[in-house]
Amino acid sequence: MDQRIGKMIFGISVFGATLIGSSFLNPAFAEGLGVGKITGNYVNVRTQGSLSGSVIARLNWNDTVTVLDKENGWYKIKLSDGREGWVFGEYLSVRNSSNVSRGDSEKAASVGIVTGSYVNVRSEGSLSGSIITQLNKNTTVNVLDKQNGWYKIKLSDGREGWVFGEYLSVRSSSNTSRGEVDRSLVDKLIDFAKSFVGTPYVYGGATPKGFDCSGFVQYVFKNYGFDLPRTANEQATVGEKVSYDSLVRGDLVFFTTLGSSVINHVGIYIGNGEFINSSSGRGKVIISPLDEGYYKEHYVTARRIIK
Repeated sequence: MDQRIGKMIFGISVFGATLIGSSFLNPAFAEGLGVGKITGNYVNVRTQGSLSGSVIARLNWNDTVTVLDKENGWYKIKLSDGREGWVFGEYLSVRNSSNVSRGDSEKAASVGIVTGSYVNVRSEGSLSGSIITQLNKNTTVNVLDKQNGWYKIKLSDGREGWVFGEYLSVRSSSNTSRGEVDRSLVDKLIDFAKSFVGTPYVYGGATPKGFDCSGFVQYVFKNYGFDLPRTANEQATVGEKVSYDSLVRGDLVFFTTLGSSVINHVGIYIGNGEFINSSSGRGKVIISPLDEGYYKEHYVTARRIIK
């Protein structure tokens, strides 16, 4: 699994943005935050601390940032051209401006929950490490350290190994509910999906060069450890069936379009009566209304993959 994510990360074209890493502009900030490092690739910087903020830049792994503030799990940072923006906290490792090592700053977060299926545990924090074992989704582990995007963990049998950071949701205690962990995962997944808005529709496409509807959904979910079937009709058979009135962000929504007698279109519900999908009619990945118009009339069902 981490082999696939590794290939994807290093194959993505990243829009670089150099950040100021000097003075801490808000010294009165209670948590003493001042310096951080980006812990993912293709990380969005937004105009406000929510997914509704527009994207003003994208950052690369290990970019150093100056942190101005923190609100509701988002960090406010400043770009080198003077613009200020917000980064989701899951993609930023923050420490104060002293020379504390990144690994030391992460050790307070001691509990992690695996967010993918068949996640490799390796003997060292890189793809060259040998595989010790594999973990399933929602497995809880003790987190010992973090280096270069990998977490060092301790297994229940006492063995130690390394897991790629994209597959581990880390919390400061074991009292975090499963629902809270999964909502964080959904936020990441939807943010990732939104990064492809405008990508061309290609029949049979399942890569960032071009997607059809089910190829887009499959690609987005695969990035977070979920292996979905290829077609919309097949995807409508997995997960848990949910009613229209019970939809939550991250659920899959299905339709019969263009006179089809079987399900032939799928998208990802993103909340507020909207879903993201690769539309053949519009010729690209778009965000569409679910509670009005064409898609409301042709809606069939919904499935919950992230539980």
